[in-house]
Amino acid sequence: MGRGESRSTGHAAIFRVDLGNSQTHTSRVRAWPRGISFILLAVSTSVASARLAEPAASPQSPDLPPPLTPTEIELYRHARTLIDWTPGQIRDRPLLHKLQPPESQDRLTGILERVGQMGMLVFRDFPQISCDEGVFSEVFAGRRHTMGRQEFRYIVIPRPHGNVPAYEEFRTDRKGNAVDYWRSNSLSLTTSNFASTWLYLSPGDQSGGRFRLFGTQTMRNQSCLVVGFAQNPDRVRRVSGLHLGGKNVPLLFQDLAWIDPETFHILRVTTWLLAPRMDIGLQSQVSTVDFYPVTPNGSERTLWLPRDVKVDVVYRGLEVCNNHHYSNFKLFRVESTIKPTE
Repeated sequence: MGRGESRSTGHAAIFRVDLGNSQTHTSRVRAWPRGISFILLAVSTSVASARLAEPAASPQSPDLPPPLTPTEIELYRHARTLIDWTPGQIRDRPLLHKLQPPESQDRLTGILERVGQMGMLVFRDFPQISCDEGVFSEVFAGRRHTMGRQEFRYIVIPRPHGNVPAYEEFRTDRKGNAVDYWRSNSLSLTTSNFASTWLYLSPGDQSGGRFRLFGTQTMRNQSCLVVGFAQNPDRVRRVSGLHLGGKNVPLLFQDLAWIDPETFHILRVTTWLLAPRMDIGLQSQVSTVDFYPVTPNGSERTLWLPRDVKVDVVYRGLEVCNNHHYSNFKLFRVESTIKPTE
């Protein structure tokens, strides 16, 4: 998805990963219970006057997100989502090129049921995973263009809250030291929790949104089911958020998922804001997460995990583009200790 398209369909992010050291010092990614990437903006003052802190609570942490205000609820209630796209609007979307529309929505309920079952089956036996992450970041500010690349380690740990599936995701440098985002000037935007993207389609979360079967489309040389989802502000269970100037701002999202019609594994999820948040200067945030089958070192099980992620954010005239690549997956050793940054 190119820079131009991100302005109309926005969602963006940056990631980092850790593989198992015997002692690992990690900085937990803070964001609210939710199933997709979360913004962590730290815009250099040399580029813009704003500096954004990390999200107040991890999408996987037990911390509760702030409730939606009446103004925010009204904003999201009146949002024009992908659920409402006309046939003409669908044809105009490059990411839905050569889509074969369905004859009806009759199959949607069965598809959602099978996807939810498969997701929960994988989650119940999901081990603690670590991997390497490379992040290439670009910032466009008027005529100014800056680039940076960093390497990290990333840890994904299943951490359900009651009957709600969730992950906690941690990040260190390659030596296992916690990452101090406030002192790091090499990256202007960091987001996380891409392993959690599929959670919007978990059985417990399906009641919190509206769904639509868009049809079938060829991707990676195979035919895929394409299903759209938009969070419902009156029923949502997972809320993303941004900590901005001491204020927690809740964000809702919509997405498209490409699903294997035989196994019901999710191959790709593209997510963007349910509505632009111009009140805080967040014009768009778009992320595309590509899942691939992975057999982590030390395990005989095949898991579907993010391998490549592309994120684009437009914030107060700045455009930030991040590309993440994950490799060298392995089991995170149980005897490892995780110490959050003090």
